[in-house]
Amino acid sequence: GAAQGWSAMPKYSHEARPSKPIVNCRSRATSWVDVGDDSALFSAGGIGGWTFANLVSRFGNVSFRFSDQHGEMMSLSTYSKYITNPEGLSDDSPLGIYDSEFGDDLPTNVLLQEYSVPSCFSPDLFDLMDDSPNFDDPCGIISEKIKPNTAIPTDDDGGNDTRPEQSVVSQAIEKVPRPPYRWVLIGPERSGTGMHVDPLWTNAWVTVLQGLKRWLLFPPSTPYESIGMVEGKPQTPSSIWFRDYYDKVSSQSWPKEFQPVEVLQYPGETVFVPAGWPHLVLNLELTVAVTHNYAAEFGPFQKMWDEVAREEEDFGRRWYSGLKKFGRDDLAS
Repeated sequence: GAAQGWSAMPKYSHEARPSKPIVNCRSRATSWVDVGDDSALFSAGGIGGWTFANLVSRFGNVSFRFSDQHGEMMSLSTYSKYITNPEGLSDDSPLGIYDSEFGDDLPTNVLLQEYSVPSCFSPDLFDLMDDSPNFDDPCGIISEKIKPNTAIPTDDDGGNDTRPEQSVVSQAIEKVPRPPYRWVLIGPERSGTGMHVDPLWTNAWVTVLQGLKRWLLFPPSTPYESIGMVEGKPQTPSSIWFRDYYDKVSSQSWPKEFQPVEVLQYPGETVFVPAGWPHLVLNLELTVAVTHNYAAEFGPFQKMWDEVAREEEDFGRRWYSGLKKFGRDDLAS
């Protein structure tokens, strides 16, 4: 499914597209419906949608990030040259754009006006963070509350850029920090994301705007080392993972309780990734997607709370304060 009126959706040919969407958020009370070939979403309100070519025409001189872990950036126009030159065409695992700060900068903040979060997903509890500019915890009360294993209720189950070609680092908009949670994803054939579990026990949704993604998602009980997630070792690129592991996990001898969910994701389809599920993604062609991670009160809330307290202590203080401020004492008690 995709959001009705979502101007990020490009025009796309749907030959050989599966008959059912991956996530169906159909509801009269929401704006989310199935996407058909005649949907206005594919004309993107006349602005061309989030095809790679259109993003280059709009933001070609803007630098986008390759990762949350380092500061390397590249302008979209230069990236376009990379993925079409011999290096990009022959690389086993080409570089992909994973920009968690799009929309936080000028001029890319306009992109946030071109889509909305699917209403079929629960609200993001991290949105309740206390973003007061003068936030303080002088007595350490909140710091004490957010220690791991604190008793908390659980539920078990703009226009073409005509400037000369140059890399322009977008101007940051001042904001209160929170863990990265939304990304624009761009990558050519053979790029993707290696096997991993999303941080902070968050759920995620991913919508493809152009291209084709192949997914494998494993139950949380799957032994990590058996699927290539080895502590202390770098993540295996998804294209290499398929070469080294796919035959094993798809064989008759692979335990049924660890059998993966396999998905081919087409434009207009949304994949939901439950918290704690190891997964990897391989782009089968040049692909553009948008994704959000979000905190849900349904599921292993205690695990999420403990990980926030360990990994994001400053944010945890603000989140605890916000839960109290916005009346969620049931979660912040």
